Amino acid sequence: MYSYTDLQTFIDNLNIDVGQTYRGDCPSCAGRNTFTCTNDQGNFIYNCYKNTCRIAGTKHVNMEAFTIRTLLNHNQNATDYDYDDVFNEHWNPPSFVTKTFNEKLISSYVQKYGIDKTDILYDLRDDRIVFPIYVRGSLVDGVGRSVDNKQPKWLRYASSPVPYTKGNGKVGVLVEDAISAYVVNKKFSGVTGIAILGTQLTDFHKWYIPQIVDTLIVSLDPDARPKEIDIKIEMSQYISDTFALNASDDLKYANEEDITELGGIINEFTRAQFS
Repeated sequence: MYSYTDLQTFIDNLNIDVGQTYRGDCPSCAGRNTFTCTNDQGNFIYNCYKNTCRIAGTKHVNMEAFTIRTLLNHNQNATDYDYDDVFNEHWNPPSFVTKTFNEKLISSYVQKYGIDKTDILYDLRDDRIVFPIYVRGSLVDGVGRSVDNKQPKWLRYASSPVPYTKGNGKVGVLVEDAISAYVVNKKFSGVTGIAILGTQLTDFHKWYIPQIVDTLIVSLDPDARPKEIDIKIEMSQYISDTFALNASDDLKYANEEDITELGGIINEFTRAQFS
């Protein structure tokens, strides 16, 4: 059973945005999909619905300055943001290194997805591979992925609103997780993989993504198909050339049919740009 301190750490690591709810296995009783935690403007309300589990309560967390500014100006248009909201050149966690002692486990994981070790960092404190997030060449955040079944699987470090991106091409492929974004860029070097780290499209995303790409292909996991269409429609207001790819599987698995179809869409957009 989790101690109170362990439970608070688990909740901290969920990285739930304001207004969002996490649902998953209970960290205390291991009940399958019985634990929920909602971020109500910095108050994390948590509860396990299993009859024999007594886990429930509220944890207050100080909100990031960016989140507070967004809540105070909730009618803000997607064009009203500024790089000052996201730029932090001094962010440099001491636990982030370029090599890890857990080399065997890490090597097995990165080989599975063809990840170049020079493209990632390692969090020695929490034993995760870290996909670094940059703005104008400076590290502003990172998203860590456990490789040994530690929960949560994904951990956002600095609560920056910036999505993880890989590449600098003007054709972008919007996906859910950092590995998919990485794989997309690896398969198509002139394409920018963009991971919004979930299925929640924020106003910041609507402002930021058009700053880096002028063509967008949205491809979420098959079980998020309705959300994929919603995002495609929303992003079409900011990027006219926006398309939805109904992939048969998560793009990180590089299903041959999905990669072929994605390549066809990319080539079509590329030809149109130079015709």
